[in-house]
Amino acid sequence: MLDGQLIIDAVVHPWNMSPENQNPAAMPQVEAVYASHKLSFDEANSHFVLQPDEFYRDLSFDVIGRAEFAESPADFAVLHSLPNLGFGLGPITLPEKCVAFRNAYPDRVKMYGTVGTPIVASAIDEIRRQIDEYGIDGVKLYPAFFYDNIGQGWRLDGEDWATPFLEYIQKAGINRVAVHKALWLEPAPREAFGIDDFASPLSRFPDIRFEMVHGGAAFLDETIALLQRHPNLYLTLETVFSYILVKPRVFAKILGRLITEVGSERLLFASGNNLAHPLPLIEAFRGFEFAPEHVAEFGIRQLTQQDRDNIMGLNSAKLHDFDVDALLPRIAADEFSAIRAEGVPQPWSLLRE
Repeated sequence: MLDGQLIIDAVVHPWNMSPENQNPAAMPQVEAVYASHKLSFDEANSHFVLQPDEFYRDLSFDVIGRAEFAESPADFAVLHSLPNLGFGLGPITLPEKCVAFRNAYPDRVKMYGTVGTPIVASAIDEIRRQIDEYGIDGVKLYPAFFYDNIGQGWRLDGEDWATPFLEYIQKAGINRVAVHKALWLEPAPREAFGIDDFASPLSRFPDIRFEMVHGGAAFLDETIALLQRHPNLYLTLETVFSYILVKPRVFAKILGRLITEVGSERLLFASGNNLAHPLPLIEAFRGFEFAPEHVAEFGIRQLTQQDRDNIMGLNSAKLHDFDVDALLPRIAADEFSAIRAEGVPQPWSLLRE
């Protein structure tokens, strides 16, 4: 907590960018991912930038856990498994890594499984396995599949893959689905990151709560229209939250229009750790208000403390069913709280000891 404010990081995923998992045919994309990490921080926070030897590795959850809960005042987090994103040879964040950390610290985290195959029967078999063996709390999907160095985009309203997959997980009792959208990552086809495929599944699966990950980073007008029409759509503000440091005017435009035209009740703080460290984002939003010139320029209302509380944790607590009253006393006595009580460690302390 920070000043009594509940903090839940809605997207955490330590990436395996080790040389062994880098696709030799996609090295420009590998380098672009690291460049995007560096661009998440302004000069005042440059010490949060991972050095190349720190970034290009199979980053452990020990590093991420300390960054979230000891180096930062985050209370809880949601772990997102990631399939192959095209610039890797295999999955970027294995479900097995996520579940191991979730099982070690069940009071701190929830965990999303994932699939990475265009064969729907295989995808259903794999997610069934993760439901049965891991007890996943939701599903994270990436809008492209990769094989033979080819990226094949798919649509969330598609009848051949997405619809039967969503029908299965709904029957299996999974009611949270997060989909990477709005932020294009090569070598996936750019059209895969559009959001014009959201409306139909939002209507057809009203019991599933969909998260648009990187929501607002592009297609802002269309995103607002979807939020206004569909109460089961949430935005996880990964990437957008880094704009508070590096693009404050853009941050004000995106967040200001969202809270003015939709409200703050379905907006989720997300760092995307390890692509950004949560601490500088949390500190920058502490008591944050829009600059008067941005309020006037974009015709937005000012943030309230209730808005900030909603975004930083209250919305995620409701969406992910965190029993905050029961869990807060337990995490107050765990190893992360003990480390923090002795003095807040420096950024990425396990890497830099």
